[in-house]
Amino acid sequence: MRGAVQVAGRQRDFTKANARARRLRRKMTPAEKRLWAMLQKVEGRHFRKQAAVGPYVFDFVEMSSRLIIEVDGGIHEMAAVRVRDEAKEAWTGGQGFRVLRIPNAYVFGTGEPAMQMVMQALRESGT
Repeated sequence: MRGAVQVAGRQRDFTKANARARRLRRKMTPAEKRLWAMLQKVEGRHFRKQAAVGPYVFDFVEMSSRLIIEVDGGIHEMAAVRVRDEAKEAWTGGQGFRVLRIPNAYVFGTGEPAMQMVMQALRESGT
């Protein structure tokens, strides 16, 4: 796994993250619901929604490519949220994951810009 420590076998140790992920699956934002519908159509890939990875929960994760997708609304422009996002990205980067941040606006309408970003990231992962 490119020198990364595997998290999947220890996910049971992160009970708070697992419980939060279950709650968030029931309360997805409109942008998350829209992107989820599009991601399910990507052939040959298995995306998890509101997935716990270690102590954090991410909007979508494709484990085979080690790709995390976050749909970012306006709240992510706040300084405190940016600091939290940077900490999450630093931790996941150390685990061998790549975080792709997609603005809400890219998801609505045709959704084409969001899917172009996702497909490019999958190609770059080489899996």
